[in-house]
Amino acid sequence: MDSFPDLSSYKALIFDLDGTLINSMPLHVIAWTTVYKERGYTIDPQIIYDLGGMSSKDVVMYFNNHGLHINDVDAFVARKVEVYRSHFDKLHTFKPIEKILRDAKASGKLIGVGTGTQRINVDTILKLLNLTDCVDASVSASEVTRHKPFPDTFLKAAELLNVKPSECVVFEDGPLGIKSALDGGFDCIEVENGSFKRGILKPE
Repeated sequence: MDSFPDLSSYKALIFDLDGTLINSMPLHVIAWTTVYKERGYTIDPQIIYDLGGMSSKDVVMYFNNHGLHINDVDAFVARKVEVYRSHFDKLHTFKPIEKILRDAKASGKLIGVGTGTQRINVDTILKLLNLTDCVDASVSASEVTRHKPFPDTFLKAAELLNVKPSECVVFEDGPLGIKSALDGGFDCIEVENGSFKRGILKPE
């Protein structure tokens, strides 16, 4: 692993939430496996990790296309959110990533969050983990119609922060999110389990 990259040239840092800033992916796995089991289906937990960053509705459509048919998508997603939120007492940040965020904020940089989770979850999680005052703008699945791997989430975050993509660096853990960032013209730092893995990835 290379030494941690210099962030001094960036005006803003944008963080993915699930699996990047917070250790929530195991809770998403619990929620998805629970609600599919309730419908008589068994899913491979690894697929949930592979789809990290995708909106809940898009996850359901993915499984629909693979034979696990759910007709009442909105009700099913609502049930998944209910199960997920019931485990919020187990949520915590990845401390090294949280430190990067807080240090950047203290140095005067703008902080954004771009995530595929719903607005109600973003607001609750940021408040629960005492991060609300550190985040200048956040974009959830509720604010865009095209979710990761499309770049819209991060582009909207940059717009809210009033910066250009070239002035930002995105922190991401998932391949869909990394593609989203790079396709949007952002530099991207890949993290894994709360640690710096690879960066800085440059848009082509």
